[in-house]
Amino acid sequence: SDEWLHEDPNRVPPHKDLEVSRERMKCLKRYFSNLEDRTKVNLEYANFTARVGDFGEVDSIHDRYTVDPKSWWVVYGSFAPMLQSLALKLLVQPSSSSCCERNWGTYSFVHSVR
Repeated sequence: SDEWLHEDPNRVPPHKDLEVSRERMKCLKRYFSNLEDRTKVNLEYANFTARVGDFGEVDSIHDRYTVDPKSWWVVYGSFAPMLQSLALKLLVQPSSSSCCERNWGTYSFVHSVR
């Protein structure tokens, strides 16, 4: 959201961050090995990022900052079903440090120890 970006002058949108973009592409290749599916999810991501179509609705934009991410994807993710599925898989991962440490090997494509 714009609010999140303006909280810190060093923040850049994820789609403009080279490292984040590379990791996103790696993640999408892993989850969507079929090129046709990956193209579809990339288009969904483009619509989400650019706030195109239903992602541009006032409530959708407002709630990006005010609603927890899982709830936001449950409410608005139907506009991008493949991206919604991935987001919900990632957002239900345990967040305690002991659980995350067990998952480092499995999710090294998403997380970087450095």
